[in-house]
This record gives sequence, C-alpha cells and structure tokens, in this order.
Amino acid sequence: MKLEREQWAIFTRWNDRREAGEVGPECHPGHGGIDARYDELELLLAPHRQAPDDTRRLVSELRFTAGAHYRAQGLNYWFRWHPSR
Repeated sequence: MKLEREQWAIFTRWNDRREAGEVGPECHPGHGGIDARYDELELLLAPHRQAPDDTRRLVSELRFTAGAHYRAQGLNYWFRWHPSR
C-alpha cells in the first residue's frame, strides 16, 4: 500500500501542475519515461495488480464528496461494493 500511495502522490503533483496550466497531458507520468520513480513503482506494483483466481464480480455504489477531485489523501468520492446478481 505504501508504494501505491507513493505513486499516487507523484500523479497528484503532476495533476496539480496540469490544472495550473504548467504542463499538458503529454507529461502524464503514466506515459513512461517522464518520471523515473513512477516507472519504477509501476514495475514493482505490476505483480500485485493481477486479479486472483478466486475473484468475485461486484457492483459499486459511487458517492462524491466536496473538494478537489485528485488529492494526495485520495479522491473526492467513495465506493460501497455489493455482490453482483
């Protein structure tokens, strides 16, 4: 989780700069070759992002909260998960 949060922080810093008009979408760290640490984290996290064999299908309920959409502590929405019918 610590590595996911670190990568998220890199993204939110980029997004703040994009929203301020300092950079464009071509500088998104997820494109690769933009931010070396983001790329390293992508490789480290890849094996943990695979769905396990016993994965269940769920349906989400989405609710938005006030504030900036992308922020270091997380997004401005939350999910409640329900089993799929």
